[in-house]
Amino acid sequence: MGARVAGNRIGSIDALRGIAALCVCVQHGVQPIVTHPATAPAVRRWLSMLTVDGFDLGRYGVILFFLISGYVIPFSLRGTHALPRFAITRVLRLYPAFWLSVIAVVMTSAAMPSVARFAANLTMAPAMFGAAPVSGVYWTLFVELVFYLLCAALFATGQLRRTSAVFVLGLGCAALPLMGVVLRGAPIVYLGAHLSFLFAGTLMRFASEQRTGAARLRATALTLVALAVMPILAQQPDHSFTLSTPLGVTLAGGAAVASFVALHDRAGLALPILLRLGAISYALYLFHVPVARVAERVIAPASLPAALLYLTLMLGGSLMLAAAVYTWLERPMIARGKRWSPGHRLGVAVAP
Repeated sequence: MGARVAGNRIGSIDALRGIAALCVCVQHGVQPIVTHPATAPAVRRWLSMLTVDGFDLGRYGVILFFLISGYVIPFSLRGTHALPRFAITRVLRLYPAFWLSVIAVVMTSAAMPSVARFAANLTMAPAMFGAAPVSGVYWTLFVELVFYLLCAALFATGQLRRTSAVFVLGLGCAALPLMGVVLRGAPIVYLGAHLSFLFAGTLMRFASEQRTGAARLRATALTLVALAVMPILAQQPDHSFTLSTPLGVTLAGGAAVASFVALHDRAGLALPILLRLGAISYALYLFHVPVARVAERVIAPASLPAALLYLTLMLGGSLMLAAAVYTWLERPMIARGKRWSPGHRLGVAVAP
């Protein structure tokens, strides 16, 4: 397994998390250039092919994120007081930075959301209240939230450490959207397609630790099923799965799985710059959208020099703001979550 960098953190996993966040950031940063009417058709075509249509760079980062979470998060549920400790650390790890990002998104929006929509977004599950997310990147957070709840349920019933139970649940998640495709007119539950990648990451962890044929087979099978579902969903005429093409999501998903399998336990990947990028990855994911909006208003990407300057401002500003949020908000909240958790004096490991 990759080199440990602090406590139970795995350096290669932190590095991959940073790469995933940067890919999403770049994909969203390029979009204003692609859609700007002054962008040359050839430039628009090539940028679109490299970041959306031919290869969905954002989808690559998201799938890599899900595999990482599946590999790490369930294994923090262990020992006494596991569920309350898990709840406390997850809430303090995720929500304070998220709430600040919601405010930043709203302040940089063209139109203010209603009070009801704003309040629903603060829960990280606005769909449960019939509201749309105020930022297009927030849908992944709801997927992770559902994953946490399912992991907690598996743990409470004694099934979380059983690869067969995780495998069956992962298959069920992948089957949900397919049922909507087969039963025409039924709603397509895209949430299940993404959850299957999270459970695939969990099975990969089991395969890495148990080194049994059954664990490897289940991890491989669920991963292949999750990948097979992606282009099917992207072909639906009314889909909300992706703005990319079936080819773009297929290549992105395959590349994300290949990257994770090849690099998740590589100690050499734990370079200081990648570890730092991994540390600020959550804030980078949350705040790059409002930074991009401000950057586009300051420098409209109407020419090649302006586009390069816009990208520099957007990426540089996102990285600096993410570093500040991590230093002054995330890190103190992570430490507080550990202090407030039952059993913290016993040295029980918690997920990053």
